[in-house]
Amino acid sequence: MTLYRRSSRIVITPKLWSKYFFYYPQLLVVIGLKHKGKVNFMPVAWSTALSYAPFIYGVAIGNDRHSHKMISRSKSFTVNFVSYSHVHLVRSLGRSTGAEIDKVKKFRIKYSNAQKVDSPILNLSYCTFECIKTGKYMFGDHTFFIGKVALIDFDAGVFDNAGLINTAKVAPLLYCGIDDYITTNNKTRISMKNLPFYYKERKRVKIEEQK
Repeated sequence: MTLYRRSSRIVITPKLWSKYFFYYPQLLVVIGLKHKGKVNFMPVAWSTALSYAPFIYGVAIGNDRHSHKMISRSKSFTVNFVSYSHVHLVRSLGRSTGAEIDKVKKFRIKYSNAQKVDSPILNLSYCTFECIKTGKYMFGDHTFFIGKVALIDFDAGVFDNAGLINTAKVAPLLYCGIDDYITTNNKTRISMKNLPFYYKERKRVKIEEQK
């Protein structure tokens, strides 16, 4: 790692195989997988929505992970959003491998079968995306798996009519890196939806439904 000082700031030249956490914290999700009858769950810190129309969500998984093999051989997966109250379970799921143990039995996980896809849903999640796998792209030591969201399942009262999370009722689990976790502070939440926009309303581009 090469360090250069610029006034009071530190400049780093990224080095191959070094890990950097400057863009954390990240929302932590748990993906649910099933292959040949075996169920597995794995926390993922790198996940994001990719499109509104259609609704597409993606997750990045290390190429050396057991879950990478499972999702590569599966046609679907679930994305489970969990609260901070389950941090100990999520940490255990991330610091174990389905190649060596049955996580469901070891951690006494309660799950259900998804409605639209052949994947498991974590019962303690406050929201779940059921995803049909539509593609994958390798970026260095991780593979980004793309899923078209077929169904959204969530607890009543967790989201408002606009779909915004009610942080007074649920504390989302955030990951800071290297087994450090944190959540949100509801007292710092502020809405700016009544402030003016500084661009004209954009025209919607017609999108053909992806098959």
